[in-house]
This record gives sequence, structure tokens and C-alpha cells, in this order.
Amino acid sequence: MPYDYSDAPPPRGFDLIPHGTIAIVVLHIRPGGVGEDGLLKRSEDGTCEMLDLECTVVDGPYARRKVWQNQIINGTTDGQKDMAETHRGLRKQILQSARNIMPNDTSPQARAAYLADLKGFDGLMCMVKIGIEKGKPRKDGSGSYDDKNIIAAVITPDKKEHRPIVQAPPFNGGGSSVAQATPPSAVPPNAAPPIQRPDWSK
Repeated sequence: MPYDYSDAPPPRGFDLIPHGTIAIVVLHIRPGGVGEDGLLKRSEDGTCEMLDLECTVVDGPYARRKVWQNQIINGTTDGQKDMAETHRGLRKQILQSARNIMPNDTSPQARAAYLADLKGFDGLMCMVKIGIEKGKPRKDGSGSYDDKNIIAAVITPDKKEHRPIVQAPPFNGGGSSVAQATPPSAVPPNAAPPIQRPDWSK
């Protein structure tokens, strides 16, 4: 049935979430079919593997707004290796925020709470500070990309803004999971071979 679009309103634009906004977000992994459980994405030049995270605000005036973040897991250059360690520390802070672990807590209970595989971050809620990143110049010289929201920091339990988070129970009614959504077997047969995990990441 044809629909008359002549009087349809223009698409609604979104202003950026203000810099410094504190919000609880739920993490969702967007699998790329490579790496651990097929959860990672390969960079365009094939030199690193990344965790592609979609962070959806779950509370406050910006509920349902999304912020995206790529975290390097494995890399081949020195810069990528350094960034992989930085992102490993960031995931530690995510666990601290999500599981209410004080950064200076070295108890057996805290060490147990730090145990997590990559798929364990899917569906995890944590508290973050949202920032704004200035748009970088386009490679073709045609101006700059738009400014965008980023995760500027993770709010851990030692920060005054932090409050305990009650995690949502896992959803089992759909019979699917992140790992099932894009299994390792879904990697195209002509894909590049897996990146060898360097000694520093073992």
C-alpha cells in the first residue's frame, strides 16, 4: 500500500550528550567473527583485533542513547600493544564499577570477582563519564568528521559519583547468545589467519 511521504517531517537530529555526564550504561558486544569465541573484529589493515562495544545509557534523560568504543585486544605494533594494555586496564575498571570492587581490595573475594572472559562483558552494566571527542580531519581532505560522544572514564567505587549497580539477570528466553550469533565458523574462508597472541598478553 503506497504511503504519502510529502508531509513527512525531517529526521530528528540528536544533540551530543553533554561532556561530563555521569550515566549507567549496558555493554553489548558487536561480534566480528574473529578471535576469542568469534567476538572480535579485525582492523581494516589486519594488524590488530578489537572488541567492538555498544554502550547504551539505561537511566536519566539520555536513556537509550548509545556510545561506541573499540578496545584493542591483540596487536602487532608497539603502539597497539601499549593500547591493548591500556584497554585491559579499562576492562578492569569496568569490572570494578559493575561488581562493586574497590580498587585497593586484594581479598580472595575481589580476585574472584575480577575473573571474566570476553563474553562476560556482554550485558554488563557499569557507570561511566561521557565526554565529547572533536571530529578528526578526513583522510581525503574534505573537512572533518562530526564531533562524537566517547566514554571518557569509568566511575569506580572509590569515586563519589559511584553507586552500586544491580546487574540484570541473563536473558535465556531467546535461545541465542553473542557467541552463537557469530560463531568462529562464520569467518569467511578467505579471511586473514588469526593474529598470533604476543607473549605479553598471555
